[in-house]
Parts: sequence; structure tokens; C-alpha cells
Amino acid sequence: MAFDNLENVLNKYAKAYTQKFKAKLKSDRTNASGRLVNSIKPEMLENGFAILGKRYIEQISEGRKKGKMPPWSPRDNSILNWVKTKNIVPRNGSSSLGNMKRLAFVIARSIGRRGTIARFGYRGTNIIDFVHKELGQQMGEEIFAAYKIDLEKILNKQIKKT
Repeated sequence: MAFDNLENVLNKYAKAYTQKFKAKLKSDRTNASGRLVNSIKPEMLENGFAILGKRYIEQISEGRKKGKMPPWSPRDNSILNWVKTKNIVPRNGSSSLGNMKRLAFVIARSIGRRGTIARFGYRGTNIIDFVHKELGQQMGEEIFAAYKIDLEKILNKQIKKT
């Protein structure tokens, strides 16, 4: 490829973003089941890269504002799955399916009234902004430098041909 240096920098930062997202989720303790951390992967595109992951990373990053209860279905409920993953047991100590569904409903109702993640002030963790601020400027500078080197090589080849 004519833009080898640029490609190398993009690969470097695709890996760096992936690692930074995973590390931040772990340090924030927002990786209950590990599914989100395990879903984060880089994808190289023709004109850059993307970081792929479960869609609910947006909910973790931005939070869910109070005022509206999250979607609720006793059959297919991500909150119920989260409760089970975190080994949260109702106060009465019974972890029957009915009690677990009621507990998940109470949590969903609380999210609707307060928002998500109490330790973050019922707001999100801002993980997306945090990671971008950590890596964005340096990445931009390195991309510019690599692109400059690649363009100079291409121009030098063209000049030698003429």
C-alpha cells in the first residue's frame, strides 16, 4: 500500500482505543458480566477504523436520564440478566424466578425515577469522551505526520519517474 506509515498508525490506535476502553470499563467497575468488555474489538476500514462493541456502552457512557423507565419485559429483560450476573438477591433471601423478576422491575423503576449508576451521580461514566480525550490529540498528530511521510514518498517516486 502507498500509505504504509498511515496504516501502521491507524492499526496502532485501533489497538490503543480498544485497550483503553477495556481498561476503563474494568477500572470503573461497569463490566458486570464481561460481555461488554469482550465485545470491544477494532475493525479496520478503508478510510480509518471503528471500535465495535455492544450497543449499551452508550447507556453506560451517557447514562439514562430520570423520568422514563427503561423498556421492561418479564420474559426478555436485560436488567434481570444483570441482577443474576451480579448475584443480587432480594431482601427476603428467596431467589425464585418471581422474586427475581420483581427485583428487576423495582430496579428498572428506580432507574426511571433517578437515572443510572448512583456512584456517578446517576449519570453516565463518560467513558467514550474520556477515551477520546486521552488518545485523540496524539493520534491526530501521529496520523498527520505519517500521512506527510507517505505523501513525500509518493511525490518523490513521481518526480523520479519524470
